[in-house]
Amino acid sequence: MRLTTTSLRHKLLIFSSLLVLVPGAILGVLAERNGRSSLLLVIGQQLAREARQTADRLSTLIRVERESLESFARQDVMREIRVSDLDKRIAQALSTLVSGASARLGYFVIDEDARVVAISAPAIADFAPEDVVARRGTTGIVGFAPGPDGKTALILAAPIPDPDRSQVRLGTLFALIDWNRLSGVTDQVRRELGEQGIPVQILVVETEGQILRASPEGVQDASVADSIERAIGDPGAEPGYSVDREAEQIVGHAALAWPSGWSLLVVEPLAHALAPAVRLRNRLAMTTALALAIALVIAGVGADRVIRPLSELTRAIRGLARAEPSTLQVPVRSDDEVGVLAASFNSMAAELDETQRHLVEAEKFAFVGELAAGVAHEVRTSLGVLGNAAKLLGRSLAEPADPNVREMIDMIRAEVDRLSRVVDDLLTLDHRRPLDPRPTPLSLPLCAAVDFVAPGARHQGIEVEIVRADPDPIVRCDRDAIQQVCINLLSNALASLSTGGHVKVQIERVSRTLAAFSVRDDGPGVPAALRERIFDPFVTGRASGVGLGLTFVKRVVAAHRGTVRLESREGAGACFRVELPIEEVSR
Repeated sequence: MRLTTTSLRHKLLIFSSLLVLVPGAILGVLAERNGRSSLLLVIGQQLAREARQTADRLSTLIRVERESLESFARQDVMREIRVSDLDKRIAQALSTLVSGASARLGYFVIDEDARVVAISAPAIADFAPEDVVARRGTTGIVGFAPGPDGKTALILAAPIPDPDRSQVRLGTLFALIDWNRLSGVTDQVRRELGEQGIPVQILVVETEGQILRASPEGVQDASVADSIERAIGDPGAEPGYSVDREAEQIVGHAALAWPSGWSLLVVEPLAHALAPAVRLRNRLAMTTALALAIALVIAGVGADRVIRPLSELTRAIRGLARAEPSTLQVPVRSDDEVGVLAASFNSMAAELDETQRHLVEAEKFAFVGELAAGVAHEVRTSLGVLGNAAKLLGRSLAEPADPNVREMIDMIRAEVDRLSRVVDDLLTLDHRRPLDPRPTPLSLPLCAAVDFVAPGARHQGIEVEIVRADPDPIVRCDRDAIQQVCINLLSNALASLSTGGHVKVQIERVSRTLAAFSVRDDGPGVPAALRERIFDPFVTGRASGVGLGLTFVKRVVAAHRGTVRLESREGAGACFRVELPIEEVSR
């Protein structure tokens, strides 16, 4: 049974764990999934918005430099190109342009014959490579080249028209713009986002995926390159941002209004973007673990409350199998199903105990009855011979006979009569005649018994009364047997009383299913030493009694599924109470 108890406790604990873990796991999965989706949406939109704003700012800066360059290329001073003098007004004007903005590294002019005709400063004389010169006449961005002091220069170009002939170009004006300073707006945006706790990389890229600017500088690993390709090359990507799970990055992207083909990307690691979801998951896990611990404690206490009465019930069942009276009853600790089970077991155990006692008593009575009947039949024959012999001997004595002989003969005849009465009492225990129970008003056999003993009671000067119930209860009984039971009880009462005594027979309805009658006297009562054994065979408180009358009473009452008990206090009379089941009468 220990294995069963342990198994039940484990089942309760496992069931309690599942009650916590399954909803907790489902809630955690749903919360993390919804949290991830919501975070990706919010962060993606924020990155796309930052990309859009930063792209517009960078595009504006480049467009301003381009428009400034084109405006200067149309100035009248540019006609001095035809003079071909490096020290003239063009160079001076170019120097003025450089001093007007910190991002401008320098300017130079190339004529249609591919000659450098003017420079803003001697330091940039060597920054007119052949590929740049070859693109004279180009408008817009030419490319990138190393500028003075190791700076990266964005090269812009604007054709110089002839003021006198609109279809003729005099040359091309080139500007060297400090690209790092111009695109420094990306560093500013990255710092601002960093102050908000958002670590990002900001990239300016071409359509082919070439990185033109990276903030912070030097962060151009393979994962970023892959993200660039997927972000700007996937036409089906979600507008404004894309989630690159392979590179574990979320990318907000926006195209620059000018120059066309350029894009700006704001890249944030997925690990950081989804950190709130991870923290939520961890908190849910900790909460679930705490709830699980509490649930296990509660389940353990509940399991003990359930298993304890079951263990007590198990011990009681084992005691019942071993016939141990001390273990037959189990405490009823609650009014739930386990409590009902315990109460039902107690009721069953009590009924089994009562049935067992009845069976033992029935077997005992049967044995005593058979033994008494056998002895009575054997003794009765001998007593008959002795009685007849004593009569014949008395008749054969001559008159006058010896008084001593006559006294001896009378003594023999008296003892034979006494033994005959004992034999008659023994034969009452045999009771082999089957009962004939029928629905009978309880007053009928009791009144008959009172009438039977009334003459003898009057002769003794004892009053016998009977108190009937209204209505008279109907019991299923053998009328003659119950009458004999009442006669035996009345005979014992009369034998214990002297002149002036009183015996009362009272009938009552105890409940809907039970009726009772009692025989009460006001005699000396039953001694305490005899009360527990008063119904046992050959136990009597009278010197002339055999002790079989009450044994007969208990046997007959038990055969009627009833009970008989003694209520007595020494010196305050005795009361024998018999309870019998009421016959259910259909109406």
